[in-house]
Formats: sequence, C-alpha cells, structure tokens
Amino acid sequence: MQSKTAAVIVAVLLTIIAFNVKMELIEPLLILFVIYSSLNFAKKGAIFSAVFVVSVLAVQDLYNLQINLSEYFVEVLVIIIAAAYIVKSTSRNRELNFNLKERVKELAGLYRISEAAEKYNLDRDQLLNKIVEEIPASYQYPEDCAARISYRGKIYQTDNFRESDWMQQQEIVINDQPVGKIEVAYLSEHPEEYSGTVFLKEEFELLNSINSKINSVLRNLEQEKEINEQRQFLSITLNSIGDGLLVTDREGRVRRLNAVAENLTGWTTAEAEGREITEIFNIFNSQTGKEVKNPVEKVLKNGKIVGLANHTKLIARDGKEYHIADSAAPIKRGDGTIDGTVMVFRDVSKSYQMREKIKQREKMFSSALNEAPISIMVHAEDGEVVIVNNTWIEITGYQREEINTISKWVDKAYPNKQEKIKKEINKSFVVDKSTGGEFEVWTSEGEKRIWDFKTAPLSQDEKGRKLVISTAVDITRRKKAEKELQKLNEIYRTLSMVNQLIVRERSLNDLLEEAAQITSDYGRYKNIWIGKIGPARDELQILTSTENNCPFIEVDEDYSLKLEDLAFNFKDKLLISEQNKLIQNSCQEISGLDLSISEHCGSRAFFLLEVREEPWGVFSFCSAEADHFDETEVKLLDELTGDISLGIEKIINEKMRLESEKRLKESEENYRRLFENSPVGIFKTTSTGQVKMINPHMAQLLGFDSISETITYYNDLKNTLYVNSERRDQFLNQLKSEGIVSNFVYQAYDRYQNILWLEMNARVSEKNDDGSFEIDGFCRDITERRQSEEKIRYLGFHDKLTGLYNRAFLEEEIKRVDTARQLPISIIMGDLNNLKLINDTYGHQSGDQLIKEAAEIFKESCRDEDIIARWGGDEFVVLLPQTAAVESEKIIKRINSSLEKEEGELQVSISLGTAVKNDPEDELMVVLSRAEDRMYKNKIASRKSARSSVLSAFLTSLKEKSSETEEHVHRMSSLAENFAKVLGLSNLEQDRLYLLTQMHDIGKIAVPEEVLNKTDKLNAEEWEIIKKHTETGFRITSNIEDFAHISSEILHHHERWDGTGYPEGLSGRDIPLLSRVLTIVDSYDVMNSGRPYKGAMTEAEALTELQSCAGSQFDPELVEKFIESLG
Repeated sequence: MQSKTAAVIVAVLLTIIAFNVKMELIEPLLILFVIYSSLNFAKKGAIFSAVFVVSVLAVQDLYNLQINLSEYFVEVLVIIIAAAYIVKSTSRNRELNFNLKERVKELAGLYRISEAAEKYNLDRDQLLNKIVEEIPASYQYPEDCAARISYRGKIYQTDNFRESDWMQQQEIVINDQPVGKIEVAYLSEHPEEYSGTVFLKEEFELLNSINSKINSVLRNLEQEKEINEQRQFLSITLNSIGDGLLVTDREGRVRRLNAVAENLTGWTTAEAEGREITEIFNIFNSQTGKEVKNPVEKVLKNGKIVGLANHTKLIARDGKEYHIADSAAPIKRGDGTIDGTVMVFRDVSKSYQMREKIKQREKMFSSALNEAPISIMVHAEDGEVVIVNNTWIEITGYQREEINTISKWVDKAYPNKQEKIKKEINKSFVVDKSTGGEFEVWTSEGEKRIWDFKTAPLSQDEKGRKLVISTAVDITRRKKAEKELQKLNEIYRTLSMVNQLIVRERSLNDLLEEAAQITSDYGRYKNIWIGKIGPARDELQILTSTENNCPFIEVDEDYSLKLEDLAFNFKDKLLISEQNKLIQNSCQEISGLDLSISEHCGSRAFFLLEVREEPWGVFSFCSAEADHFDETEVKLLDELTGDISLGIEKIINEKMRLESEKRLKESEENYRRLFENSPVGIFKTTSTGQVKMINPHMAQLLGFDSISETITYYNDLKNTLYVNSERRDQFLNQLKSEGIVSNFVYQAYDRYQNILWLEMNARVSEKNDDGSFEIDGFCRDITERRQSEEKIRYLGFHDKLTGLYNRAFLEEEIKRVDTARQLPISIIMGDLNNLKLINDTYGHQSGDQLIKEAAEIFKESCRDEDIIARWGGDEFVVLLPQTAAVESEKIIKRINSSLEKEEGELQVSISLGTAVKNDPEDELMVVLSRAEDRMYKNKIASRKSARSSVLSAFLTSLKEKSSETEEHVHRMSSLAENFAKVLGLSNLEQDRLYLLTQMHDIGKIAVPEEVLNKTDKLNAEEWEIIKKHTETGFRITSNIEDFAHISSEILHHHERWDGTGYPEGLSGRDIPLLSRVLTIVDSYDVMNSGRPYKGAMTEAEALTELQSCAGSQFDPELVEKFIESLG
C-alpha cells in the first residue's frame, strides 16, 4: 500500500515538473518512473506507468504546441518496449523467488519433522502430534492450511482441521499394509495451481516426502517396539529363573547377569560388563578355604559343560559368603564356534547348613541319648539290647555286657517278677502302642528304686527287626517327697488356721491355747506346749499344753519349770530354730538358755518365740516318730513360730497402742498447756512473711494482749517486724541452705515501735511446690541480756573506775594508729603521786576517788580526739596521733595548771612525761617507754615536796577531826621530854621520841570522825577500827623517808608487857623501847585528860592505875622511872 501511494505521489510530481521544464529534462525521469512501477507492481505497474508517461508526453507537447508525431510515436514505442521488457524480466525473477521460498518452506518442514522424530524417539503419540502441527507451515498458504494423520485407529490433527473442497491425501503403508493416511486441506478457495487444484505441484511432492518420512519413522518405531518387547521378554525370562545366570564372551569377560546373579555377586550388569569373570565370581572351598578354579576357563577350553564340586563358597563383592551349586556351559553357533559361556548357579547355603545341622544333630542326638539324665534302653524284638545309655548304667550299677539282652536285664532287675515284666515288654511289640507304669527295680548293690517306665515302638532297624525304646525316670525321691508333702500340707493347713486365729484373736491366753490345739490336731503331734521366759531368764512358765504326759517333760503343781530341768537326751538330733541347723549329741544355748541333754525316746523340736527381737518364750513340739523333723518341716514350723510371735507382738502392741493413745492424749494436753504457758515465744510463719500461729507469750512479748491482733499487725514480717530487713533475708537464706537456724539474733519492733533484741531458733517444717516453705520456731527476748553484753563489752575496753579506756584497748589502738600517715605521734604518761600512801592512810575508797579526779583532769585538759587510758593502778597514758612535741607539752601544761587549782583535804598530784614518734621506723611501744622514763625522772624530782605536802595534809586533817588530839600531842611532848632525861636517852633518841609523840596517832587519819569523837562506849566493830590506826600509821610513816625510822615504834605503841596488846601481841622487851615509853606517857595523859567516852582521873588515881598495870600493860621498870620524872 505504501509503494502504491509513493507511485501516485511521484506521478503527480512528474506531471507538475513536465509543465515547467523542457522535454529533454523530464524524459529520463519518466523512464525511471516506468522502471520503478514495472519492478514493484509487475504487469499492472508497467501498464499504468506507460499510459501515464504517454499521456504526460502528449499533454506536454500540446501545452508547448510543439507536436511532432514521429518523435512522439518513437518515444511511446520506446517506453512501451522498455516497460514490456522490464515486466517480463520482473515476472521471471518473481517466479523464481516464489519457487525458492516454497522449496525452503518444504525443506524446513521436512527438517522439523526429522528433528521431531529424533527428539521424541519412541513416543509415537508425541511424534505424530508434532508432525501434524509442522505440516501447514510447509504449504503456500500456511495460515489457511490444516492437517490430519490417521494411524491404526487414532487421529492426530491440527486444532483448525475440517474437511473442505480443497484437500489432498495419501495412505500410510507399512510392510505393504495400509495403516493410516495423511490429509492436508485449504480451508478457503485459492487460485488453481496444478491439475485443476489449488495445490502447487511441489506441494504434491511435499506430501509424498512427508508420507515417506512418517512411514520410515513409524516403521522404526514398530521395529524398536518389537525389539524392546523381545528384550523385555528375554529379561523377564532370565530374571524369572530362580538360579543366578552369568553370561561371558569368548574371552571370559562378563556380558550379562540376571537379578539373582547380581544379588549373589553384589555386581550389577552395568558394573560387571567387560570385566574378567574371576573378578566378579570369586569362589573358594568352604572346608579348606582354598581358592577354586573358575569353571568358565575350562568350558571355553574344552567346549563341554562343567560343574562345581561340593563345599564351594562364593565371596560376594560386599564380603558376604554363599554356599553355591554351579554349572557352566558353552554358547555355540550352528557351526560349533564358541561365542561365550553361560553359567548357572544357585544359593544352597540353607540346604548346606541344613545338611551340616543334620549331621551335628545326629551326633548331638547320639551324645544326648547317651548322656541324657533319664534312663534309656532300645531293644529289638529278638531280645537284643541295641542301646543302653550311661544314666541307666550309673543308676543300676550293671555293666552293658551284663544286660545285653532283655532276659538278662529282667532277671537281674526284677528277681521276683520276671514273668510279669517280660509279658509287659512283649506287649509293646504286639499292640504297637506306648505302655508304661511304676515298677520297683533292684540295683546291682541290692538297693530298691522306684522307676516310672514309658515304652514305645520304633521303626525297624536295617535288619528288619522291630525296635522298642524304653525310658525310665527314677521317682524314688518323688515318692518320698509325696509322703513328706502330705505332712507339709498338714503343716500349711495349720499355718493357715493359726494365721486366721491371729487375725481375729485379741486375748493372749486364748491365742496360745487355740494355736497349740490347732497345731496338735492338724499337725499330728503327740504333745505341744508353749512356755514364757520369766523375768530372771532362768525359768519357763508353761502357759498352755495339749497333754501333760509328754514322756520327757514334767510340769509341777504351779505349772512352771526350771530351765535346768528342761533336759532332753535325744536318740539322734535336736533341732534349734535360731541356728536353723541340726545339733547332734551336744548342749546348745537358745538365746542364753542352757538346754542340757538326758536320755529319752521320740523326736522333739524347740523354737524360740521372739517379740520385738527379744526372747519371749519357747514353742515345743513332740512326735512319737524317730527322725520326724526334717529340715523342711523345721523351716515351716519356724515360720509358724514366727507367725505366733507376730500374733503375740500384735496383741502386746495393741495393748501398748491403747496405752500410748492415752499417753498421747495426755501429751497433747501437756503440749497445749506448754504451748500456751511457755515462757518463750512460739511461732509458725511462712517464708513469704505471713504469721500463721503464735502462742500467748509471743503476743505479750511484742506488746499485744491478743494473738489475732498480733497476727493482723505483723502481716509482712520483713517490713513490720525487722528493724533491719536484711537480717530477714539472711535468716531465710540460712534456712534454705541448712534447713535449721540456731540462736539467730536480730532487732525487732514491738507494738509501740520499741526496739527489742530477740534470739530465735527455727527450722523448715514443710516445703511447698512453689518454692516457699513454712517455718516453726521459738524466740526469747534477750534485750536485757544484750544490754548486759554491751555493758560487758564496754567494760572489756574501759576502766570501770574512771570510765577511761583500759590498757587492753590502748594496746590495740597503738597497733592501729602506728602508721606513717598518723605521724607525728605523741604519747603522754602520767603517774599519780602518793597513791599507795593515801590508800594505806585513808583506804582504797579515798585512793579511788583520787584516781577519778585525776581522770577528770586528763579529760578536761586533752582534746576530744585524744585517746586517754588508764594504763595501770596509778598510771595514765594519752595517745596523741598527728601531734607534735610542742602540742603534747601544751597539754601537759594544761594538766599541771588544773592540778594547781585543786582544793580539798587531799590534792591530786601527778608526775608527767612525754615522747614523740617522728620516724616511721621507730616502734611506738619504744616511744611509750621513753615517755615513761621521763615521767619517772620528773616523779623523783618532785617526790620530797609531794610527800611533805601529803603529810602536812594528813596532820591538818587529823587536827580538824579532833582538837583534843592536838592538845594531847602537846602534853605528851612535854611529859616525854622529862621522861627521856630521867632515862638518859641520847639526843637522837630524844628526837625520835619527840617525833613519836607528834606522829604516833597519825593512823587515826583513817578513822571515821564519828568513831574518833564518839562519846559512848565503842562497840566491838568500832574498837576494831580504832585498833587499826597503828598499822595505818606504820604504813604512812614507812613510805615517808623522814619518818620511816619511827614507823616500827608507831606500829607497836599499843603492845602490852604481858603480850595481850595489838597489833602483833608482842611482850616484854620484844616491844621497842620507845614504844614502851610512849605507851606509858600516852596512857597517863589519857587518864588525866579523859576521853569522849570516859571521864578524866586525878593525878593520884592515874599514878595508882599506872602502878597497878605495871607488869601487865606497862614495863614495871619504866613505870617507876616515869613516876620519878614527874617529881
């Protein structure tokens, strides 16, 4: 369509040009137009273009008025000739191209058909469907073409096929037989092409080619099918053979194996094909293990059938072994040429093994027959004993040659019944059936045995004789056992009835009586008795007895007997159940009970009745038969005794149970009272913190009057009871790991939020599936104890008197602070002066007071962070971490300043020393020693003034206590001075006597003022206090260097000449001289001046008293001298 449009456009353009240019210019273009139209549109194009050109030329000439007919006709002619030539040439080329395209289509179609034949191979239906689809594409009008193939009743056609008026067809003939046809149809009319048809000539040839190709393909398919069927038949035939089949070629290489052969050898045909027969078929001798020569080689060499020897074994590829039977034969052509071999073999392993088993069984049967545990004899009808086994020989004791005939056997084994036995034996040959019975047989040693015979006919032997086999079982023991079984059945029945009795009986006496009677009745014992062991274990009390006339037991009037009287001498055996064995002719103890032996008849057995594994009594059985009690009967009687023991124990236990229940009720009541009245808190809680139960004391302990109020209040123990909730967790963790907690101490809140110290003991009582558990326990209030412990702990590190730290604490602190970061470390040591003197004078109470005052001075003078400790009795130490020497000296000054401000009867005096540690290598205890050394140096330097001040304080204190005492001292000094002159004492002695008058009553400083100035008569206790002043004065003066030389005289100035004075009771001249002098002076002044509790005497009365006491209280010579000194 586009070409025609282009031609028209060109024609229009040429027409326009023709009217505008010269003819010479337009003619070539017109000729080209003719050529183009002729080539593209053939005949019609040539005619159209020629007419057009002629018309254009004519119109141009007319337009230009230059008509030249001759030239015009020449031009027209040239154009027509050129157009005709071009049309002819173009038609021929077109025809050639068309034919070429058609041939290509035909060849392509045939190629595709051949390709389909190769692709679909033996699938006929797919092949024909493909071919019928390819046929239309090879025809002139493929889009209007349809095809159909009919083959052996089946139709293969294109989807558009239908019969029409424009069809061609050919028959398909195979082996001269029509088997189908090919049909090709145009579905609409087309121009006639060949022989009045729409088909080209070549299309008829194409159909022939397609038919030929289909014919060839189908013929091949049918041949292949026939070959495959033959192969399949052959394969089925070979595989249907039950034997293995192996085919080789003439070289001995494998060509084929059937399924059986593949299974036995382990090789498939594909794997084995082409391999040497020896590689596939490995055979050995099953007995020697040597390799067997393969029969194929022999067959190929000799051309004859060859078979395998017996015991041939095939080793398969996988190592399995098969016993086989085998034969190999040659494969021959008609001319006798050998093409290969065929070998047939089968697995005979089972039959081979069966034959071997038969041989083994025959051997085993012969051995079993000979070694059988029963007696076996085989004899012939002529009387010959063919077989007699070892058991027969062993039991009878006869040798085989002694009983090689039935007659010999009968004569020996049945001495009194030969005829009867022979008749029974002959019956076996006549009736031809089994017979049997029990017979007594006598052995060669004359022992009678009981045999159970079975006799049965056998087949004939090789001599044609009938055979009979006799088997015999020795039932001697069984017969004896049956007799014993009858006896045991009686015991079992007894056991059953006694057990029923035990179940229903509640009375001990009834149980024993009925058990004894049942045992006697059913056990057929002559006598049975049951005795109970007495408390002393030396007596049996007979509780029940079936008879009192047992030949070997005597029962006295009170129905008891002594164990030493339980004496039995048995003819043979005594049976003891505890040992479960036979004791012959011996004494035996049953659980400590001595049974001696004496001579009596019959059989007896004794069994121990045990209750709770303790001997309770004896169960006695008596039989008139000798050897009545065998081991089996003993075991059963032992069981019977055990059952009766259980029955006794049951009744006793029932009684105890009732008593226990009563006690349990009482115990429960006691427990309830204990729970309610317990002095400790008892509780039951859960691990989740719930309180399930508490006793009243627990509620009271926590400040509640009601148990329910307590449980409600403490609904979460961890958060409501515990002061420290972590202690609850620790308590539960310990319970989980150990199951019990002991002495667990924790702080708890009571109802009023007071904090209590509680000590708890608890255990896990029940575990739940969810992992929680219940807790039982008790606790007590240990608040007071805890406070006491805290106090004890405080006292462990503190001085009780002063409240300061003690030495133990300070020693630990010294270790703790002795580090480089605490440097410098200073230490102050102080020692209380004259403490011993004050203790001796005023007593330890005053000394303690002085120590307390010293402690307070240390506290006031030191810093808060300083560590103050009482180091010893009168020593103090101050530990000063991070303190230089300058600071420690300042603290000492503060202490001394405080001491100077002290007022009172007794003033505190302390010697101090300090040292400092600056070097980390120094030991702090060494620094302490340096401080102590400096303290002692200071103490020595101030000792004299300190003691003087103390003595001055003593005298002042004594003066304040009694003004009379001071006057008494002055009068004594005057009297003593005159007395010393009369005595002619030296100046030194006079000075001592003067000091003695001043200091002799210094000890009274320790006497309470109310005693010292008492106006009434002193009582004994008060007098004892007064008498102590001499010792106190001695201690005071002996500690002061300036007065130590008169301390002895002070101690003894109240001794009496006759030895009745105090404190040591010295007499005569053992009393120091100045003490004797002072005693007279002191007594005289007291008598003249009086005392609060006694009035004064006159001088005459006093002198008379002195003279009257001379020789008792006073030195008589000194009394005379004293009176002389008075003038």
